[in-house]
Amino acid sequence: MASLFSGFLLLLLLTISQAHVIEEVCSKSENPSLCNSILRSDPQCSGVQIQKLCDIIVKKAILSTQAALEVAKSYDNGVNKQKCDACAKSYSNAINNLNDCQRLVNTNDRASISTLRTRLLAIKTEVTACDNQFGESQPFMLKAASRSCHEMISVLLAIANRM
Repeated sequence: MASLFSGFLLLLLLTISQAHVIEEVCSKSENPSLCNSILRSDPQCSGVQIQKLCDIIVKKAILSTQAALEVAKSYDNGVNKQKCDACAKSYSNAINNLNDCQRLVNTNDRASISTLRTRLLAIKTEVTACDNQFGESQPFMLKAASRSCHEMISVLLAIANRM
């Protein structure tokens, strides 16, 4: 009976500890409720260490940025072509940096984590560069794709700052 109680207590503490990690990370993000929604809605994020959490979100950020790249490429003619070409280049650079971030997360030493944070800020700059091409006239689909990228990068920065 005592071992059953001890096992239950340990499981409870682990659950509380992980919930605390997500809460702590999200409280420092640009949009805490969105961060909570992203992390709590994905079963992969439940009960993992901070490094694994970062790895999961890097993969999601890559997918989000690839989707934004495809949207930018879909504007292959017309008035916005030149601006969308610049966006495609920015998103390609962001994807390259995110791929490097994945390697840095798995290295997990102080220098790598510092470089990870720097790369994430560079990615944020790349995504913002696309937004700045258009100002208020950004096509709806591209604006939505860009917003998704910003959201993932915000969550990643919050996680990286916790590492």
